Amino acid sequence: MTKLIGLLIAVAGLVAFPLVFDNPYYIHLGTTILIYTILLFGLDIVVGYTGQVSLGHAGLFGVGSYTAGVLMLKLGLPFYLTLPAAIIVTSFFGGLLALPALKVVGPYLAMVTLAFGTILQILINEMDFLTEGPMGITIKKPFIFGHEATEQEYFWMVALGMAIALIVVHRILKSQLGRAFEALRDSPVACDCMGVSVYRYKVYAFVISAGFAGLAGALYSYSERYISPNTYNNELTVLFLLAIIMGGRKSRLGAIIGAVIIVMLPKLLDDINLFRIVALSLAVLVTLGSILAVNRQISTPKKLAIPVIGTIGLALFSFWLNQITDWRLSIFGVMILLVVYYLQDGIVGFVRNFSGALQGSKSRTIDVSHLYGNNPLDVIQNAANHSGNGPILDVKKVLMQFGGLKAINNVDIRIARGTIHGLIGPNGSGKSTMMNVLTGIYVPTDGEVLFENNSVVGKTSSDIALSGIARTFQNVQLFGEMTALENILVGLHHTFKSTLLDVSLHLPRYKKEEQFARERAFGLLKFVGLDSLATEEARNLPYGKQRMLEIARALALDPNLLLLDEPAAGLTAPDIKELLAVIRKIRDHGITIILIEHHMEVVMSVCDQISVLDFGQKIAEGKPAEIQSNEKVIEAYLGGSAT
Repeated sequence: MTKLIGLLIAVAGLVAFPLVFDNPYYIHLGTTILIYTILLFGLDIVVGYTGQVSLGHAGLFGVGSYTAGVLMLKLGLPFYLTLPAAIIVTSFFGGLLALPALKVVGPYLAMVTLAFGTILQILINEMDFLTEGPMGITIKKPFIFGHEATEQEYFWMVALGMAIALIVVHRILKSQLGRAFEALRDSPVACDCMGVSVYRYKVYAFVISAGFAGLAGALYSYSERYISPNTYNNELTVLFLLAIIMGGRKSRLGAIIGAVIIVMLPKLLDDINLFRIVALSLAVLVTLGSILAVNRQISTPKKLAIPVIGTIGLALFSFWLNQITDWRLSIFGVMILLVVYYLQDGIVGFVRNFSGALQGSKSRTIDVSHLYGNNPLDVIQNAANHSGNGPILDVKKVLMQFGGLKAINNVDIRIARGTIHGLIGPNGSGKSTMMNVLTGIYVPTDGEVLFENNSVVGKTSSDIALSGIARTFQNVQLFGEMTALENILVGLHHTFKSTLLDVSLHLPRYKKEEQFARERAFGLLKFVGLDSLATEEARNLPYGKQRMLEIARALALDPNLLLLDEPAAGLTAPDIKELLAVIRKIRDHGITIILIEHHMEVVMSVCDQISVLDFGQKIAEGKPAEIQSNEKVIEAYLGGSAT
């Protein structure tokens, strides 16, 4: 009910704004804020969700503007045709940007995207036969009902576009696409091993983000009624990135706040009286908030000293100034520096964290019995249905060499169907390397790996995962900012066939798939005993529960073969007992398991067959009782022969 009331107030505010503030200048500012908001919705997909730093969105913004301008100038196309054309053309350029850019990471990615934006600006400037070059293009407001739209009418048109963009981006980010974007930010390796191609979905993110930039650019060209190459410069792209950082990533409200800041802050610094009011208000808010935070023991006076002193100093400085023109850029830079440094989660993130700290932590439990009423084992596809003759996995003469080091040296292992096969050995024996070879993280130097009689050598991790091999990791690789339920839903990504159009329009196919996936996800959480923690962020779970969640997420892939990499490491005795029960249930359901483990009681109690590695070579293989008495194994572990 509260959300509905807030939505109605927001809609009423958008409708009333150009009526209350009927000055064309204020209406134009409001229109610009809405246009920038649309672009920031898209930029947040790349920056906030996938964790990529893009400095090319000013260029994409320009592509959208010039697509609309050129189509109107050269072909006389109407507004309702230039808008979709701008989205399509800019999405294409977003794909071009993504293909080479995503082969690099970190600062190199920022440099590539910055260069891309610069190149686009140069092309717009030089291609005067199409873009009119430095002269720019003059554009008329779109025509509606036979007349050119007024500033008020165009504001409402842009507001409608922003509302549609908000709905679409919200639906995308709450769907399997959004979960894939967020997962690849938290752990690209785990994402690939869940069957979600990191590279492919980074490209998708750039293409979708570029589409929003194209829409914003087209709307901007009609708003300004004149576009030129100098508008889409590097300063603008830095402002867009700062807007996401200051407003708060992974938040539609953060995008709106960020748009307001980058449009209004320069205007604020043009008026000394308005600047004084805002600076004084900010100082009061920061001081009162800091006092409250210290009283509630949320923070310490030492940590809050600089923000309090800084805002009070800024307020005093504003009253000392007689005019602001000479200090405008310096103040602008200092304010941005303070916000970025002290509000690393943005304004929305800060308010959310502060209010959560005031309320105190609360246990988040939910009853899922009404969502999943069947036997929890039903959520695991029966691997026995896929059984055939021969071993499920056949490793033949595998060599994995790093320079002169042979981490795996001509190892043969055959894994029988429906068994738990232990893989043990001292530290550095090659166990985790073998796990990485089996899941495509490493391509073996030589040898064969046959799964279900098909070679997996050279296949990507995501393709291997989708073929029926799932895994957990020696160091837990969960998607920390996502809930336990959302982590499982990433594992169920392969069950979705719905397209971007299905997601955006919430068509029946998508809604059916989402409902089915959520029911299965709840069932898998129940299977490992985490159903009451479904809405808890994975990073907040106890370590033992994180291990269980990782197993449940791997089971979501419907694997025939499950690789468990030291699942008992760091667990308490009760957690280990629970883990053993879950492993046995998985095996009883027909899923073959390879278990890497240093905890010998776990290995000897559940494994049907054990292979032992030492210095990359297989030194023994057999049943647990045989391995316990094997002299080579005893020597490898104890450093001497058996007596």
